[in-house]
Amino acid sequence: MAAGGAHAEDIAVRTRAIFDSHCARCHQAGRLENPPAKGHLGNILNLDRLLERDDLIVASDPDASRMYQVLLARHRPLTAFFGPIPGPTTAEIDVVRAWIAGLAPWTLPCREKPPVTQADLRRDIAAWREAFEPDASTPLRFVSLANLHNLCRSDATIAAYRDGVAALLSRLTLKPNVSLDTVGEASVLLAFRPSDFGLTADAWDLRAGAGLEIAGVVDADALAARAIAATSSLPVVGESRAIGQAVAAPAPVAAASGLIDGIDAVEALALEYTRPVSIRRAAVEMAIDEASLRVRLAAVTGSHAELALQLAARELSRTEWQGLRATLEGREVGKDTAAMPNVVAEKLRIALWTDAPAYRTGDLLTVRARPNGDCNLTLIAVESDGLATVLYPNDTSVDNRVGKGMMVLLPPPSAPFQIRLDKPGRQSVVAICNATAKRPEGIGHDFERQRFTVLGDWRTFLAETAVREAAYQKTQDDLRKFRTGAGNAEMLDDQLPIGSEEEARAAVSFSVQP
Repeated sequence: MAAGGAHAEDIAVRTRAIFDSHCARCHQAGRLENPPAKGHLGNILNLDRLLERDDLIVASDPDASRMYQVLLARHRPLTAFFGPIPGPTTAEIDVVRAWIAGLAPWTLPCREKPPVTQADLRRDIAAWREAFEPDASTPLRFVSLANLHNLCRSDATIAAYRDGVAALLSRLTLKPNVSLDTVGEASVLLAFRPSDFGLTADAWDLRAGAGLEIAGVVDADALAARAIAATSSLPVVGESRAIGQAVAAPAPVAAASGLIDGIDAVEALALEYTRPVSIRRAAVEMAIDEASLRVRLAAVTGSHAELALQLAARELSRTEWQGLRATLEGREVGKDTAAMPNVVAEKLRIALWTDAPAYRTGDLLTVRARPNGDCNLTLIAVESDGLATVLYPNDTSVDNRVGKGMMVLLPPPSAPFQIRLDKPGRQSVVAICNATAKRPEGIGHDFERQRFTVLGDWRTFLAETAVREAAYQKTQDDLRKFRTGAGNAEMLDDQLPIGSEEEARAAVSFSVQP
């Protein structure tokens, strides 16, 4: 929870009330107007559980938190415009910002529980075989929830995921009742004999993979993603077709997996795998600590150097992480690490990173951004004292339209300016990429008078965005009337379409030492 005693508790209570008023009807199990939960989020009122989602909440860094970014983009169903309760106010969004800003980094419930290591899994497998299958020639296979345990998923969530694995295996094997043995004290390893399902070990491995770290052990989330991906694009070669046919077939009655926070348990497992991979998740999957991973990332050169910087800054897509991980581990990407299509259609997203994770005063800063779709890009620097300045577009790069996959380098090699860091402390760069609007709400440029648009205090700007937008619109209106003598001015081409889902936000933070 947030640091700061009673004040932090009050902020958390107010945050929950805001989510209750504006978000619960679409994102809280038991309150859903139209199940299942929208956006694959169904536990928004459980703040402790919400903190497990590091793809949504970055403790102490609201600008980098997707939850906060969504609120800033005013994302909500169209019915909210006409319903009895309007969308969250700027004051309410600021409360959520304060809650995230007050969260202590990595303060998570599982800190008191020891992680499950690869050595633990090998030990538990050996003990289980000795106790229940001493015949060494009998093939055994295992599905592991260790990664999710080490990512601090709650005991209740892990228990629900065990049921989800049983339902998934029922669908894969077309058996109405699947019996799995729970192995080890942490209860994160599920064991079975492929022969119990009428399969050879090779046939199972074609469906599930042979295991990356330990032969015969596959991660539950990767297995679920592999299965769901196969239903939308059936392989046509040999036994591998079976996974798609099995999952696509009607599931036996006993194979129902139930719901996890309003989401089907098998789908929830798959989403654990297909969501963006944070550095914390990457470290867990490699079974090393985050500090060690950062050291290894800093040493990456060649074609994957940019991916290493992106991961150190925030996150990678699953496909990007698979390629980088293979490089870090000195191996080729094999079939067990082949890219899995996303369970849901990919929305507009922007990768944002700097040329180093930390700096000293006087250093020069280089920023890189790459969207996965066409959009209009705005980059904003937020200094340690809160002063915000638009770095891009500027008077030398007025056109901020960026094509899909295009990388923006700031400053570019030919730029007549440099970005020098002269203030110590924690600083950030915020990226906003809108598919249609040329500029974010509240930001108006006048490049005839200034090279870079100064926004003032960042938090104040966010609170006054609507007011500033109205003032900018009036100014532009008056200018057009003055220049043309027209009556009512036409709508500005670059006016922000409020409520648009076609907007991506990202942020990267870094420290500047004296």
